[in-house]
Amino acid sequence: MDDKVELNNAEVPSEAPNDVPLQEPTEAPIEAPIESLFDTPEPQKSKPTPSKSKISNNAPGYRYKYPEAKPTPPGVDDDRWNKIYVAADSRFYNRAKKNASESRKIRLTGETYQLALRILKERDEKEAEAAADLAAGIVPAPKRIPKPKPPPRPKAPSTSSRDGTPSFNDRVPLSISEQIKSEGRARKTLPSSSQGSPGPSGPKHSSPAPSQMKSEKAEKSLPKKKSTVTSTKKARPKGAKPEEARSQRNSATPGLRNPSDDDDSNDGGEYCICRGPDDHRMMIFCEGGCQDWYHCSCIDVDVEDAKELLDRFICPNCSSESEFTTWKRICRYHNVDGCRKAARVMDDPPSKYCSDEHATAFWEFVAEKLRANKKRTIGGALSGEEFGALLSSCKTATDFHALGSRPKLPIPEGHDPSQPLGLNYLLPEEESAISKIKARRAIIEQRIESFKTAQKLLIMMNRRAKIAQEHPDVDVKEICGYDNRLALNEYEFGAWCASEEGKGYLATGVLGPRTEETKHIGETTPYPGQVVPDTGDLPDELKNLCIKPLKKCKHNGWRGNHAEQYAYATKTLTEELAKLSKQEASIIEDAETREATKDYNAENTVEQLF
Repeated sequence: MDDKVELNNAEVPSEAPNDVPLQEPTEAPIEAPIESLFDTPEPQKSKPTPSKSKISNNAPGYRYKYPEAKPTPPGVDDDRWNKIYVAADSRFYNRAKKNASESRKIRLTGETYQLALRILKERDEKEAEAAADLAAGIVPAPKRIPKPKPPPRPKAPSTSSRDGTPSFNDRVPLSISEQIKSEGRARKTLPSSSQGSPGPSGPKHSSPAPSQMKSEKAEKSLPKKKSTVTSTKKARPKGAKPEEARSQRNSATPGLRNPSDDDDSNDGGEYCICRGPDDHRMMIFCEGGCQDWYHCSCIDVDVEDAKELLDRFICPNCSSESEFTTWKRICRYHNVDGCRKAARVMDDPPSKYCSDEHATAFWEFVAEKLRANKKRTIGGALSGEEFGALLSSCKTATDFHALGSRPKLPIPEGHDPSQPLGLNYLLPEEESAISKIKARRAIIEQRIESFKTAQKLLIMMNRRAKIAQEHPDVDVKEICGYDNRLALNEYEFGAWCASEEGKGYLATGVLGPRTEETKHIGETTPYPGQVVPDTGDLPDELKNLCIKPLKKCKHNGWRGNHAEQYAYATKTLTEELAKLSKQEASIIEDAETREATKDYNAENTVEQLF
């Protein structure tokens, strides 16, 4: 029996808890005495790790943990760079409160790659410093060994009469291996007599004696004490599956892992976007190249749908235009009773239902929806004869699917797909309505661009206020920083953007003071008696800015207020623009429908009765 001795914190008390002295295991010999493990180790010189004679840099076919880790920096081994990139991604993952979606967004922006480069640089610098110290003969300081705990104080001798009775603490302690054996099998009831088992003539007992029951309860009630020397039994390796079974499981479509079939869970071999191991939840195997397993709950896939409907799973990292997740066709009875099983499309003949029972039940449901009255009606449910006539008139499945949709004109050869066919059949009033819609759309699009420019100007004003805060003439802790150009309305702001001052500032992204060209824009006439501040002596960095204390100024909160105003105006105008586009498309579609159905009632005549 293989017993393994471990040391926790390198501490061994002189006596075990409850004054029971520890004994060495009798079955598992220890290679060295325990006392030798606590000797102060002599400082040894660290040996430099041998470097690979040949490194793999951007090797063809190398599989990174994340595709965003490509390419490997020049002169760096692919394996080393892959580990560093995973470490950098883990930092962002923990910073995002273990949100895999947020860490993936950060990887796509390239911030993870830049952090990995910084980590690589720091590690190279540390290795260079260690090599320089080793060449200079500097020995690294040994690790500090914690002081051993003081032995427990001896208890005062007791004069109680119970001291003469053998108690639980006075028993001969078992060795560690014997304790493992006794815990691994069922406990046997001890005889009630302390002098051995009763003879053949003694009565048989179906339950232990009361004294024994009390001792067992006392043994259970005693808390378990921690020991610095513990033995761990090596778990026997479970029966490994043959290679054929592994290959069949990996090549199955779809790759599913059932909790009941998982004998080797928590082995660290599976990966998921939650960074957790296989915890007996359903997992799906990616067939896109990464060969990773994913929890169904982590990728928002229902477990039952994965069993019944999933055809081929491709994880988000491996997805592309040609490689993507595919699903089996769902049973047609799903629209009636919510059946979520796959249809038998591969049978001969193919079927849209998962079973014959659901096929019969679906058409019974359709028959119940038909109108029992055979009299003709305008609108409403169809009768059995009308429904049969519709089925007979449809020659193909395409014709059947087109029932109930708008009639379409045939597309002529050489027609521009970007131009709807209905534009050629517009009435004069429809053309006038479309012209008004286009003019309105142009105005809205111009206003949206104006608000986007105002948002850009707001960012420039914030930067200028931060620069003005550091000016020597500013004697307050935090200035307001409000710029009077924020008071311009839409028309005045458009005039400022069209001026040379506005064009120059918007092109460079750096905002400065107002010039003589634009001072009249938005200028107000002071009322009688109003004191107009003189800004002639102010430097250019502080002109057109409010330099009062932030918390005492009436402009407090100007950044957030204007940002919300611009965002809300942009959203409202975008919604209005979408409504106009939908209205224009509806007019063009009506014109096409009118042209496609003009011959439906050509034989009808109108008779005036009065």
